[in-house]
Formats: sequence, structure tokens, C-alpha cells
Amino acid sequence: MRTPNQFGRVRQLIIRSFVFTILCALGVASTPAQAVPVPAPPPENILAGALIIPMDNVNQGNAAGTTFNLRAYGLANLLLQNGIPVKWVIKPGKSKDDNDFSANVTRIAGTEGVAGPASLDFAGGPFVVTRDYDTAPVRNMINTFNSTGTPVTVYKSNADAIADVRYTLTHIPKIAIGPDGGNFGSGVYQGLFDRAGIPNYTTGIDDINQPGACYTIATQGHQVDDSYVDSFRTFVESGGNLILQCASVGTFENNSSGHFQTTAPGYALFTSNAPATEINSNAFVFPQGDMPFNQFLGLLADQDGAVTEYAYAPGGGPANGNLVAARNSGGNSNVFVATVSQVNGPAATGGVVFEFGGHDYARPDSTETDSALAMINGQRMQLNAVFVPAVSICQVEPQSVLGYKSVRRINSRQGGPPIAPGDTLEWTIDYVNNTVADQFNFQVRDLIGEFGTNSQYLTLVPGSNLVTQTTGGATATRNAAFDGAGNDATADMLTDGAFLPVGGRIQLKVQTIINANVLIQNPAGYTVFNQTTARSATLPPTGTTKSDAIDATNTNIFGVEAPPPGSVPQTQNGSIINPTSAPLRPLAAEALIEGRAVTAGGSGINNALVTVVRASNGEVRTARTNALGFFQIGGLPVGQVYLVTVRSKLYRFPTDPMVLNLSDSITGLSFTGQQFKPGKQATTIFKSGAGKR
Repeated sequence: MRTPNQFGRVRQLIIRSFVFTILCALGVASTPAQAVPVPAPPPENILAGALIIPMDNVNQGNAAGTTFNLRAYGLANLLLQNGIPVKWVIKPGKSKDDNDFSANVTRIAGTEGVAGPASLDFAGGPFVVTRDYDTAPVRNMINTFNSTGTPVTVYKSNADAIADVRYTLTHIPKIAIGPDGGNFGSGVYQGLFDRAGIPNYTTGIDDINQPGACYTIATQGHQVDDSYVDSFRTFVESGGNLILQCASVGTFENNSSGHFQTTAPGYALFTSNAPATEINSNAFVFPQGDMPFNQFLGLLADQDGAVTEYAYAPGGGPANGNLVAARNSGGNSNVFVATVSQVNGPAATGGVVFEFGGHDYARPDSTETDSALAMINGQRMQLNAVFVPAVSICQVEPQSVLGYKSVRRINSRQGGPPIAPGDTLEWTIDYVNNTVADQFNFQVRDLIGEFGTNSQYLTLVPGSNLVTQTTGGATATRNAAFDGAGNDATADMLTDGAFLPVGGRIQLKVQTIINANVLIQNPAGYTVFNQTTARSATLPPTGTTKSDAIDATNTNIFGVEAPPPGSVPQTQNGSIINPTSAPLRPLAAEALIEGRAVTAGGSGINNALVTVVRASNGEVRTARTNALGFFQIGGLPVGQVYLVTVRSKLYRFPTDPMVLNLSDSITGLSFTGQQFKPGKQATTIFKSGAGKR
């Protein structure tokens, strides 16, 4: 090992800004990190139009297959950084260089491989992005990345293909590099990530659990200080992944707080430093060809270093399901070059520890003569580790289609509160695709009522679910079977196959009636809610796809007409997604009826008799109008039906009573009578108006 006496100065990088959220308990299905699940998950049908980043030496290298473009990892990382899921295809049970899947493809980016259309075999753990994400923003992302260095080849599939997906990657890699980066200043891992086009790393991280730290993987390339082994143990047990390379294998693994892969006393170490004990051979064996760590094609270089290989020390053995990724052959088959363990068990996500001999796979070794490809393959192993999912995720807010909703009372009536039992509410629902993925099979579900339960206070107006706008290339038709009841297909507002492309918009409307018993059962007042949720082939039905109420300060957000008078403005909370609501005012214990008897010309009618009959028991209340025609009758229990009539010796009023379902005081009633003339039948005019007192 070439070892200067002093460490180089740590270089700090400022990476581009993201809003990160620490998710210490990521809500994804646990997947074994290295060993193939038993039974292996069934193959997936990758629909035509998917984007494929090949990871073999011809399609991502050159025609002779003697090199590989490390920037393929950088492009996959860029997609993840922007919230675009990436499928990592690895065929279970394969030998290391076997094919993973086949597809008919056409090249859309890069210059290597074939232009197509052509049927190709893909090996080395190709990355796949589903067709939903073949959009203008993603194409621009690929083209911009390719303009900054050696272009990455990307294919588009022309037909459906069956593939074994080891992971659907959704984590956002963020990398912590040890204090000296493993090369005393020039930086083994800094140089590796720079060559791959991966900027999301921070150097000089000795204490991984420092306040504010948020990393998915930590690298220790040549660490001789064991001060923070406990810190890294905590990080791994919390679900972070860890790479230990060269001198770090002894420093961390053989420490009493280490033993990520071994029982005490740990590993016996081999070195190229004097006196050298290394085994000079690159005739390595790869017992686990289908583990993510081993996704590369061809030989692995035999590099020099403080630790080049290692074996279980006498009395020691494997721990935490330790698997051998690469080992020597023949009489030295018990001597390892690369191993992997999973501290939290095979069913957990994260907690994976990769250990690796050799100091720097980008530095020529004067003792061994390795091909350029064999050295690149060592770097690929390091990069493969970055993409294995971890739990301690630094993640941007998950992508979601923006949803907005407003509510308006659409029935016409005079008087009373803005919203009352018996009113018809029309809910306007808008979804706008602000993600970078086209949303195939888009669907909106509305369980009429409150937070996903069927409300006894709202009744759907049958057939009222309508698609009122589709823009930006969106297509959608109403589901005629929609009933808003039950968390099933009858609660879906659209027929199958709706399409919401990037920048597109779908607007729907649906009507409900507020049931009469809401304030009788809730005299202190009540607020009825409605909340829709969206889903698609890309977006699962989670809380991130709910619609939100239109901001009260911007009711014209989509160019829709302003709500009519009496409608309830909606509020929007920036930290959560609110259901849309319609508040009903509290029910008074007793109410009054107030109004006026007038002539056709608007003059008050004096001394007219106003009679109010309580329908349930026949109780009668009366009052006389004053000189200006006004009357008032109070002390009426609410929640009752009343019959109101007006009589006069000089004027004729309707003989049929006005029927009032009294939930609160009513003012502004108007009864218009026509003067009686002897010998002629009176014609009466009956008008009513109301306003809440």
C-alpha cells in the first residue's frame, strides 16, 4: 500500500438544493438486499414504451465490449433524484455474466449499441423506467445529462417484455464519504462519483450520526481511526448501508463494536504492503452471480492495498447472513475479495454492509497487470452498492398529481342561511398533472361523505358525475355506474382507461343533497365533507393524491366562474391536504318567523291575521300585522314543520299554506295580497323571501 504520512485536506462540495425529509421508517415492502427472495417474485410485464438503460459492455461500452460507460449510473441516479422510479432488472439464479432479459428496442439517446429497431439481450443488471415517464421533461433530463459528458445509451422498447425486477428503486441516494476519501486527499470515492456523474455526496464524514445527517449509504475507503465505529453501527442498524474498503475492513470489522459480517475475532487480513501476503491472481470466482453487488460483465481486477483480501480468522466465522461476492479459486478459495451481509436480517430493507479488498480500482497496479475493463468492474461494484435500497432516506416530497376541489350551492331559494338542509351542493373537482410522468389508467374515487365513509348526511344526485373539461391531451369519460358508495369500482367517477398526460387537466362535477336530519341530530352545527382520491398506473392510491380545496383567496384558480352568493369559500392548509367542506350553522333551540303583508304596490296591510300551525301536533300561534304590515311570531321549536297562512277582510291571500321546515329563525317573508272587490273573484299573489336573523 502506498501510504503518505499525512492526510490531504478534505474537500467539501455544495450539492444542488433539495427539500429532504428523513424517513426513518420507509413505507415500502421489505426486500432482501443480496440473497434472492424465496420464492423469487414473479416476473413483471414491462409495457412497450419503457426506457432501458443497458448495463452491458457492448450497448453501454463499445462494439468490442472492452469498456463500460460509468455515467450510466449517473443517469439512473439523476432520475431517482427527481423522483422517477427505476426498476433494476436482475434474473434470479443466473451466473454472473448471464442475460437478464430480452426486448425489441430502438435507441433514443447515446451512440453505442445499435440504432434499432432490433431485438437485444440485456445483461449486467439493466435499469428500466416505465413508459409513464417517457415524457418531454424526462427526455430533456436525459439529453441535458448526456451533453455534459460521454453520452449514455438509452433504448425505448417497441413491444411488451417480461423481466425479473429485483427492486423498483424509489430511494434518493445521498452518500457520506469518510474523512480522507481513501486516497489521502485525491479521493478514491470522490473521483469515482465524479466520473460517474453522481454529485450527491458529502466528504469528510467521520461521525455518520452527526446532527442533521441524512444519508442512504456511507463509504469508508481507507479508514484507520476506529473512533466512530459505534456511530456507524447505529447507522447500519437504523437501515443505512455501508461500504468498507481496504484498510477499513480491519478497522471496522475487527473492532469489538463492528463485526458486521463475522464473529470474533473477525477477519485475517492480506496485504500488498511489505511484507506482502496477498495472493496475486485475478482468477476470481463469483458464487452469487445474481446479487446486486456483482452486476458487471467480465473479470475483476486484483488491486493492491493495505487490505487486498481477507479470510475468517481462526475461531471466527460468518455472521448476519454473510455472503461471498468474489473469492479466490483453487487452494485459496477460502480467501475473499468481496462480501456482503445484512445486519437487520434478510427480510429488512437496508442495513447492508459491503466489504471489499483493494485500495483504488482506478489506479494502475504495478504488481498485477489488469485490463481497463477489469478495473472498471471494481468501480462498478462500488457503484452497485449505492443503488441497493436503504431505510435512512433523504427524499424529496413524493410526486403527486395536484388536485383541487370547490363546492357551491346550486339550488335557488330566498332567505335562510347560506347552506342548509335540503340544499343541493355541486362539487367541482380538478386534477392537474404537474409531475414528469404521463398518468395512464387515471382514476378518481369519491366515497360520498366523510373521509372515505358513507355519510348519512349527503345523498348523491344520481347521474350527476360529469366530466366537464379535459385539456392538454387528457381523455376521460364518466362512469355511468358511479354510486359513491362502498370502497369499490362503483365509487370510481371515470371509466377505465382515462389518460392524464404531463400538463393535462381533468375536471369533474358531482352533486349531493344535504339530508334534512343533519341539524336535528347535530343541533350545535355540523360540517359536511367530501374528499376525492386519485390513482393511476404510476401513482398508487395514497394520501399524496388527494384533491385539495381551492384557496379562499383564489377561487378563480382554473378560470371557473366565481362562486355565487351564499357559497362557502374553501380554505387550503399548506401542510396537509384538506377535504372540501360545507359548514352548517348551529341549530337554535327556538326560532321566530318574521315577515310582512303587503299590497301589489308594496304598501303594508294592517291588521291581517297570520296563523302558524305546528304540523306535528296542531298547535296554533297567531299574530296581527301592524300599520306597516310587519309581523313576528317567536318561541317556535326548531326541527319542526310549520304551516303559515295570512287572512284579511279586505285582501285575498292564497288559501294553501306556506310550508316551512324550520331549522333556524326566518326573516324577510313577504305575503302579497290583492284587494277584494265585490262581485269579482280575487286573484292572489304569494311571494316569499327570507334572510337569516
